[in-house]
Amino acid sequence: MGFVRQSFKRQIFVVFLAVTLFLVIFGGILTVQGFQARIRADYEKRDAEQEAVAIRNINDILDKSGETLDLIAASDVLLDSFYKGRKNSIAIYADLYDATRQVRPFAQVDLYMGSRCMYSTASVGKPEALPDYYGVLYEAVKAGGRTVFSQDMSADAEGGGDLIIARLMVNKEEPGVALIRIDQQVLRDRISGSINARDGFMLTGSFLEPYCLVGTAEDGKDLSSIRSNLLGGKLYTDGFDKNVYMKELGNTGLLGIYITPPPLDESAVRAGYQIILLLAVISVAVCLFVANRMSNYVSKPIGILASGMKRFRKGDFDTKIEIDREDEFEQLAVGFNKMTTQLKDTMEERVAAERKVNETRIEMMQAQLNPHFLYNTLDTIKWVAKVNGVQEVATMSASLAGILRTSISQKQFCTLSQEIKLVENYCDIQRIRFDDKFDITIDIPDEVMEAVIPKLILQPIVENAIIHGMDEMEHGHIYMAALKQAGSDGSPDLLKISVQDDGKGISDEMLNALNNDDPETLKGHLGLNNVNTIIRLYYGKEYGVMAVRPTQGGTVMIVTLPYQEKEPET
Repeated sequence: MGFVRQSFKRQIFVVFLAVTLFLVIFGGILTVQGFQARIRADYEKRDAEQEAVAIRNINDILDKSGETLDLIAASDVLLDSFYKGRKNSIAIYADLYDATRQVRPFAQVDLYMGSRCMYSTASVGKPEALPDYYGVLYEAVKAGGRTVFSQDMSADAEGGGDLIIARLMVNKEEPGVALIRIDQQVLRDRISGSINARDGFMLTGSFLEPYCLVGTAEDGKDLSSIRSNLLGGKLYTDGFDKNVYMKELGNTGLLGIYITPPPLDESAVRAGYQIILLLAVISVAVCLFVANRMSNYVSKPIGILASGMKRFRKGDFDTKIEIDREDEFEQLAVGFNKMTTQLKDTMEERVAAERKVNETRIEMMQAQLNPHFLYNTLDTIKWVAKVNGVQEVATMSASLAGILRTSISQKQFCTLSQEIKLVENYCDIQRIRFDDKFDITIDIPDEVMEAVIPKLILQPIVENAIIHGMDEMEHGHIYMAALKQAGSDGSPDLLKISVQDDGKGISDEMLNALNNDDPETLKGHLGLNNVNTIIRLYYGKEYGVMAVRPTQGGTVMIVTLPYQEKEPET
């Protein structure tokens, strides 16, 4: 199976072959068996009709014979003929001929008293006397008034003896018995005319003694087999490849056995299966041809797809797949091309972002003048100023030292409260510098003070408000606020920090550049550009800094971040 799985073409061939062989073999066998069943049903119907005709012909003879015996038993003249004494022969023969009118065309009627034939419808003299122990006479006397059947083998006729039907008429010392003799040839003619030449029919007694065997059953072999099966306790049809129908003829005790050959012999069935085998061989050849064509049709676009993916894995991001079809393979090719294009764009954006980060880091490093040295120097200046009573210098040194301490920390994130403290230190320095020409109000609830944000993102915004917003003003005011805003549609909660001044307001150029993320225009504003870049690198393009210019004047800078109380994973 591993060999098949390694090739799409082999898989298609195996599937085609399995399905075709299944349909051919299963369908062929089903067809042959269905044909056999239909032929068998038709033949059984025909056999039943022919058997009914044969049985009807025999029953016609038996019924007429029974009616004749009834007429003899009802005739006082004929019954009186079985007694001794002088009789009127003319009257007796007249009644005898009248009573036997139905059977005379095919049978001879004899009246026996004891073993002697007293009267007969034979055209050539009366039959000879029969022995007292003659079977049919004995059986007739023993049966009382019931009709008995026997075969007269004394004539040594070819093909079997006459069928004798007898009934006791007078039960006395010399019993009177009426016998009807039906010639064997009459039975043959009646039966043969109602069956086919390939069929056989057997008329037997209740113990399967043969009375008349016709057609293919004439040799007696079939009757012998039936008798052996019944004596052996088997079904009478056991071992037969022929159809055997056995039916009792009314209340006579006789049996009619009809035998027909099978509707389809073994050679015909064998020929059917040979045809199925031939079709299976042809199907294999057709499968080879169709599966090869089909696999080429299906596997070619798959090969093209596989080749394109292989080139893509090796780093060729310009790989494109062209398939001139209108099915799912074309959709796969279009999807692959879109995927490679998007992935290429994503990688280019990632490379650009990394380049931008590196540039930002370089710029930040270039802007620093050994912060450790500055921090130690400012700490020394602070203590000298305190000793000499110069409070402003001490305040500026302490505030600047706090800012430098935060900037040289290895941590990239801090709490909002720590960032606010840094802003306050920065504002202390600027107030001394600008001679208290501005003040700042910080209105931030305690519930958001523990939010974690990137460090040093608010100081550049406040610096921009002081340097640019308060320019040419006698006194200004800065208002800082923050709030936690619930996210919509399952998105994370937001932290929004606003820095508002009442200065001259942001220019249209800077407003559009900041809100549209125009890096070229923002190059001259290193602080805002770095803050926006850092936020978007950490959290994504949906976050960052935007500017609003209120109608009453001034500028509002809004920083949007995801609300978090722990550092994000980098």
